[in-house]
Amino acid sequence: MKPSFTVFEILELIPLPIFLISAAWIDPQLPQDWLGPFVAGSLVAILTTTILLYNHVLLNRLMLGINLYLVIGSIGLVTQHAGINEVYGDLKASGMLAAIIIVGALSLVVSPAGFIGVLSQDRKMVVIFSLSLLLVAVLAFSASLYFQGDKLYSEIIPFLGLFAARKILHTKMPKPT
Repeated sequence: MKPSFTVFEILELIPLPIFLISAAWIDPQLPQDWLGPFVAGSLVAILTTTILLYNHVLLNRLMLGINLYLVIGSIGLVTQHAGINEVYGDLKASGMLAAIIIVGALSLVVSPAGFIGVLSQDRKMVVIFSLSLLLVAVLAFSASLYFQGDKLYSEIIPFLGLFAARKILHTKMPKPT
C-alpha cells in the first residue's frame, strides 16, 4: 500500500505553514511586520525547492506558485519596492492564488507535465487536466477577490477547493505505464 504522502511531498508543504505561523504573530496592519513571515517562508521555500530539484522530484505546481508568491513578496519588502508591496497589499490572499495561476499558465506551456504535474505520453490529456485545474484556480482567485476581508470565504475555502481539485484531478489523470 502506497503511503498518502511521501517525505518529499511533506517537505514541499513546509514553506506555507512557516509563513502562516509567522504571520499569525504580527500586526497585519503594519507593512514592516510582514518582512519576517515573508523572508522566513521564502528562505524555506528556496531551501526545500532546491532539495526537491536535487532529488529530481516533479514539483507540485500549486506549491511552486505559493513559493513564487513568498519570494516575490520578500523581494518587495526587502527592497521596499512600492509597486510589489502595493499589489500584495491590495490583493492579500488573492495574490497567492494569482501567483499559482501564473505558474499554472507557464507550466502548461513550457512543461511536459503541464500544470497538473503528471508526465504522460498523452499530451492531450495533460493539457485537458491542466486546463481544468487552471479553471479551478481562476475560480478560486475570483472567489477570494470577491470575498476579500472574509477569512473563511476569501482565504480558506478557495485554497481548500483548489487543493482538493488538484488532488482529484491528479488522481484521475492517467499515469504512464
